[in-house]
Amino acid sequence: MLQQDVTIEVEKRTQTGKNASNRLREADLIPAVLYGGGRDMETWSLQVPRKGLLLLLRKGFHDNAIFQLKLKGTDQLRHVMIRDLTVDPITRSMLHVDFVRILMDKKLKVKSAVEIVGVPNGVKNQGGMLNVVTHELTIECLPADIPHSIQVDVTEMGLHDSFRVSDLKIDEKLKVVDNADRVIAHVAVPRAEEAAAAVEAVPGAGEPEIAVKKGKKEEEGAAGADAKGAKPGAKAPAAKPAGAKK
Repeated sequence: MLQQDVTIEVEKRTQTGKNASNRLREADLIPAVLYGGGRDMETWSLQVPRKGLLLLLRKGFHDNAIFQLKLKGTDQLRHVMIRDLTVDPITRSMLHVDFVRILMDKKLKVKSAVEIVGVPNGVKNQGGMLNVVTHELTIECLPADIPHSIQVDVTEMGLHDSFRVSDLKIDEKLKVVDNADRVIAHVAVPRAEEAAAAVEAVPGAGEPEIAVKKGKKEEEGAAGADAKGAKPGAKAPAAKPAGAKK
């Protein structure tokens, strides 16, 4: 996404290292580097005003947004993109930012978010559930043609249908690099219904077990059979102590 009217003024850094970077942050400046743009382009160490960078991020200009850096005191302008932003894991304050030069006449590969559009017929009328499998795709295009997102219209999807990369209808200026068979979304049967269907498919499954209890007479008869042959009043033989002779 090209933001022609967005420009951030930066300065070159003369000092590098941990201590120098900490001093910059205390002065409300963020350490940065600028690289890319071809083999003949050198890497610059920069410092960026924190407020200007924060304003840029709050406007959402960090995901594939292309804007310009202006070197303070000169007329030099460069189209750039934020390649990496390091933040403190506890305070969430910005620590460092990487800018990459963008050549407007050269195609590049970027990640673009998948945007689901509509409600599948299989969800609305057939009780299905939409599972989004792929949340971003890799595309190749000129910098000025980078889209905000890749829209995926799932309205016509029925139960058990899958939407693949090959089903995309996008601008001819864009090329999706991902495999054509890659699944983006799928309309599935809810798990509870799948389990119920699996039970019904197994013969006899789901039928309650019937416990057969013996009647009182059967139990008495069994007890009598166990006692058959035993003399009235006879005692069970006492256990012999260990080591006793037979």
